Amino acid sequence: MKLPICLVCMKSGILCPSCQEKFDRGEITPLDIEVARHFLEIEKSYPAIRDSIFFKAVDVGKMLVVLIKSEGRLYRPLWNKVAKKLSLKMGKPVRIVEKTASIRQIAEQVLAPARVLGVNVVWLPDGSRENYIRISQADVKRLAISIKQAEKVISEFTKEIIHITTS
Repeated sequence: MKLPICLVCMKSGILCPSCQEKFDRGEITPLDIEVARHFLEIEKSYPAIRDSIFFKAVDVGKMLVVLIKSEGRLYRPLWNKVAKKLSLKMGKPVRIVEKTASIRQIAEQVLAPARVLGVNVVWLPDGSRENYIRISQADVKRLAISIKQAEKVISEFTKEIIHITTS
């Protein structure tokens, strides 16, 4: 599995200058390093995840959300098994989200089982943009995490400004 830090740093526990620079810039966090270490252990049980890429982990209190990419070769049931194993190691539920270019698809994975009704882009006068994700008011109680936490996770994964609204 490809990790945000090099294997030498992972095994030695000391960051090389390149990985230390990523750490200082905030691209990787101690949580990312811990999750990456657990992924290396899980990879022994599930060798199919060897070609996958681990990008980021975000802790939202009662849940851990992990962003990965597997080029669509691995199916959801395998990732569910990996998530279950990772949750045992981390001590809290884990949701694995597949990285895509679509904000809607990432939002659907983070907000599941709630349904995404739509994603709107608002262009601001200064040239920046904000994304509004609409979900049903009835689905709010079905969310595993709060709306603010979901906004934080989706923003972190997409590097975009995200607002979740109900209708």
